[in-house]
Amino acid sequence: MIKTFDNKNWDKEEIIEKMFDDSFYYGYLGKYALSSSAFKTILRSWDDYKSDMDKLFNKEAKVEKENQALRDGRLIHLAVLEPHRLNDLTIINSTKGSKLFKEAVIERNSAEVYTSRELEKCSYLAANVSMNFEAYCLLDDAKVELPGIMMLDGLPVRGKADIIRKDENHIIDLKTTSDSSRFEQSIEDWGYDLQGALYLKLFNCDRFSFIILDKITGEVTTRELSRKEIKRGEKKLQEAIDIYKSKSKND
Repeated sequence: MIKTFDNKNWDKEEIIEKMFDDSFYYGYLGKYALSSSAFKTILRSWDDYKSDMDKLFNKEAKVEKENQALRDGRLIHLAVLEPHRLNDLTIINSTKGSKLFKEAVIERNSAEVYTSRELEKCSYLAANVSMNFEAYCLLDDAKVELPGIMMLDGLPVRGKADIIRKDENHIIDLKTTSDSSRFEQSIEDWGYDLQGALYLKLFNCDRFSFIILDKITGEVTTRELSRKEIKRGEKKLQEAIDIYKSKSKND
């Protein structure tokens, strides 16, 4: 049984089925469950976490402009993992500053509207992933975009695995970067070790790897987290849980 922060009890299979809907996963569960992103924010600053939650709950909050890195990352993920969903996007043969593009965003939303230039660039980069032998082996015959949720120390925690090879108890996460030479440091600085530790619990696996795509050079590499890095991630995860429990009692 999963109990979300709005005190609603869910059958685990029922809520996982609903989690395939992005509006439920990012909307409802963004408010009423925790995630690796939430834990990383909590470790950085409790005030930043509270600010993020206020924006989710306040419908009048100003919508912040998306940065290009997030747009590219989302589009590359679709092109690599769920290429059939590209057909659901609105592609505008113009610039993002054009009236045509802005009208399309108003009619739908920015996550569903891209320029033809964005699609061309990201499709080219995505093709590099499938042409890399190591990445291809990780992707071949694997399950993609699988949601998971559990009660962890009494808290509802969610996640969505990019790629899972259940026969190998192996989770693979696709990361895009503008400088792959700095990825090693990013594992600790950006909390990828925490993400790995959490996802191994969520999906009952024992291996966590990355497919790393450099958006500038097009280079593709793979990297598995070591046991030492996973242990470090587990320590960060527990620290974030302790902070949440302590701070939330006082708010």
